[in-house]
Amino acid sequence: RFIAIWCFTIVNLCLLPRTVWGRDFEARDSLQILNHDSLAYRLFLSKPDSAIALANEAVAMARQLNYTALEGLGYYVLSKAYWAKANYRFSAEFGFKALKIFENSRHVNLWGKCLLSLARTFIDLQNHRQGSAYIERALQLSKTAHDVPLLAEAYREKSMLLSETQQYDSALSYANRALELFQTFKDSLNISILYGRKAKIYFYKNDYKNSAMYNRISLVFDSLAGNRRALGITYYQAALDALHTNKTDSAIILLKKSIPINKQIRNLNTLIKVHALLGDIYLNQRKPELAVREHKLSSLYKDSLYNTERSGQIQEMQSLYELSSKEETIEQLAQDNFVQQQRVKNQRWFVGFLLLCVLLLGLGIFFLTRFRRLQEHANVELASKNRAIEQQKEEIQSQAETLQQLNNIKSKLFSVISHDLRGPIATLRSLLDLLGKNKVTPDEFITVSDKLRNNLSVTERTLENLLNWSLSQMEGIRTESKVVNINNVITDACDLMKEAAERKNVNILIEAEDPLHVTADSNQLQIILRNLIHNAIKFSRPNAKVYVSAFREIDFCVVAVTDGGIGMSRQELDTILSSKIYFSKAGTLQEKGTGLGLLLCKEFIKLNGGEMFIHSKENEGTQVRFSIPLALEPQAALAVSG
Repeated sequence: RFIAIWCFTIVNLCLLPRTVWGRDFEARDSLQILNHDSLAYRLFLSKPDSAIALANEAVAMARQLNYTALEGLGYYVLSKAYWAKANYRFSAEFGFKALKIFENSRHVNLWGKCLLSLARTFIDLQNHRQGSAYIERALQLSKTAHDVPLLAEAYREKSMLLSETQQYDSALSYANRALELFQTFKDSLNISILYGRKAKIYFYKNDYKNSAMYNRISLVFDSLAGNRRALGITYYQAALDALHTNKTDSAIILLKKSIPINKQIRNLNTLIKVHALLGDIYLNQRKPELAVREHKLSSLYKDSLYNTERSGQIQEMQSLYELSSKEETIEQLAQDNFVQQQRVKNQRWFVGFLLLCVLLLGLGIFFLTRFRRLQEHANVELASKNRAIEQQKEEIQSQAETLQQLNNIKSKLFSVISHDLRGPIATLRSLLDLLGKNKVTPDEFITVSDKLRNNLSVTERTLENLLNWSLSQMEGIRTESKVVNINNVITDACDLMKEAAERKNVNILIEAEDPLHVTADSNQLQIILRNLIHNAIKFSRPNAKVYVSAFREIDFCVVAVTDGGIGMSRQELDTILSSKIYFSKAGTLQEKGTGLGLLLCKEFIKLNGGEMFIHSKENEGTQVRFSIPLALEPQAALAVSG
């Protein structure tokens, strides 16, 4: 039994905050004080007088060494010990002293325990309103700090309050909550208290069977835990159950067991009830002498407990505590007021210093602005000179680019002339020399003349493209836009290319809406179409077809030249579309070209306000499309009527 009591007390002390039992009190003196408080806490339920003596020694040492937290701990133990003796005056006095130390401190667990100790004192004095207020504060503290042991104790005292106010179902609910938590902690002391609490609640509900069962369990736990106060109360409660189940003799035995225990710890409240109940039993048994003796003892204890001074003293303790709290608040407000006045004084000095700084800053800004204006004036003159230099540089660069372009044009012209014009002319000259020397027969001359005619056609087209492209590059050609029937231009271009198509047995097909009037330069349109149709014939295989189509697309006329020839690769297509480098490729019958045709087409299409698009796949053919702005209807009508 002694080992069980010791284990319980160690567990209960461990539930207190580590800051009280741990690193804050590592000095030798503080450990001695702590040992006194720990031993007093273990004894307050079984030997409250010894606990009071030990706790008083601990408080004296703590005050001498200025250990405020340990002093508060001693007051808390004194509050619990005096409560165990039902000395509510001193219990309340020391409870308020402990609360004053731990309130609003970091020792949240002890703060809450002080509140619960005061709550139990006020509940025993039937001041349920004040007791409820302290319990609710403890509940809030435990939930805010997530302190589960404190929460369990708050539930325990809540169940006591509810049972005293006859809210038995709610009291059972809170008792079960507390019991579940204490069973988790294996806290046998509180488990025994809660079993006794449940027995009392079931008794009030006239459920004597359950009440007797929980009383038996409580007696076992009270004995093991050494909770003599609870043991004395449990014997009394068990006597009530026996009496209500017509076991009068058992009730007398249980009450006589309760008396010495309650006398030893001076639990006057329970002694009053025990002697009053014994007096009633003896009276019912027609033993007047014994009944009178018991009632007389009950009255003596009642006078000792409920003297007129006691309640007033407890209220005085509460008033002193509240007055002390108010004085601390007033002192704090006075200190805050002093700090505020000092802050206002400092702000005035700061404002004066700030004004001086603003004045100095204003002077600095004035001189800086003046200096900046002079600097800006110099910068403007320098920027003007820099702009003049930049303009000269741009002019020189423009002239250099123009010269470079002219040099490139010259190089291209020389290249074309040397490679594409000199060859056919040399061939023609050689043929004429042979003919003049009678070294070529008429039949041979006719055969060669067909090839010569082809070469001359290519040379003529090359020379025409070369001249037009050169003029466009040197801005020697002008675009004269007017309303033109695109169908007529397409027909003329196809007629001019018919001979070249017949030599390769290529059929040219026209698919165009009629009429389609555009605003463009007709000569440049002719050049564009002839070059595109010529390229389609060049890259078509013999006996193929070339389609020339024209159709409306919003505000533009789109002309497309489509062939089913050898097509172009992605790289060749990118070269044509993204650069100004002329690109040449041999035709299906090894026809040669300069590559100037497509460059010339892009230039003329752009000059006429359109765009060129090429879609091609190798061995599948090519479609070249370009757009030309449509003419307005009134203009088209005038052109047609003219």
